[in-house]
Amino acid sequence: MKASNLIAAALLVGCSSLAMADVTIKIPDNVDLLSVNAGDPTTDSSGFFSSGATATLPDGVNQIVFKYEPFFDVNRDERKVISSKAIIARFEATDAELTLNVPKYRDARQAQKNIDNLEWSLTDKNGQVVPVVEDKLIKDGMQIGRDYNREADDYNRKGGVAALTVATTAAVATTAAATTAAQPTTLPATAPAAGDNTAEEMLIFWYNKADAETKARFKEYVSKN
Repeated sequence: MKASNLIAAALLVGCSSLAMADVTIKIPDNVDLLSVNAGDPTTDSSGFFSSGATATLPDGVNQIVFKYEPFFDVNRDERKVISSKAIIARFEATDAELTLNVPKYRDARQAQKNIDNLEWSLTDKNGQVVPVVEDKLIKDGMQIGRDYNREADDYNRKGGVAALTVATTAAVATTAAATTAAQPTTLPATAPAAGDNTAEEMLIFWYNKADAETKARFKEYVSKN
C-alpha cells in the first residue's frame, strides 16, 4: 500500500477514535445556551422532528452559561416569556451523553414565582445526576446586548464559585494522563528498525486504539485500496 494511503487510513482510524471522546448535552428548546468555556457554543439542531439542540463539548471540566425562558400563551394573540437569570455552571464529564433538565411550570404566575431559584440538573443517559457547581452571572444595569463570553471570562478571572480555572483543568488533564499511562500498550513483536515507514507506525498506533467497529471500517478501506 502507498504511504499516502497508509496515512489517510491512519487518520481515518484516529479521527474516528477521537470523535467518540466528546461530551454532548441535549438542550431543551426553551433554554438558551449562551456560552461554553467562555466561548461560543457548538450546537446542532438538525432533524425535522428534533426538539431543542445538542451542544458538543470537550472531555473534562466544562463551564456553561444559559438562561431558561419558558413561554405561556396569555390569549390567542399574546405570548408571555419568563426569563431566568443567567446561570453559570461547572461540571466534569468524559465521553458522555448528557441532558439539561428544567422544570415545567403550570403557568406564567408559577414561573415568575419560582424561576429565580431555578431547580435544574444535568443527567447522563442512565438518568444519573452529574454533579455541578453553579452560580448566577449577574450584570447590573441594562441587560440588552450582553457579551456572555466576556462576562464568563471576567467571572473566571475573579475566581467565582463556578469558575473555570487553570488549576481545575490542569488537575483533570493530569488525571486523564495518568489513566492513559496505566493502560497496557500492545507493541509489535519486532520493533521497527531505523528508517522504517513512519506512516506504518502511525497506522499501527491508531489501529490498536480503535474499537471493533472502526477496525472493521478500516479493513474495508484497505481491501478497496
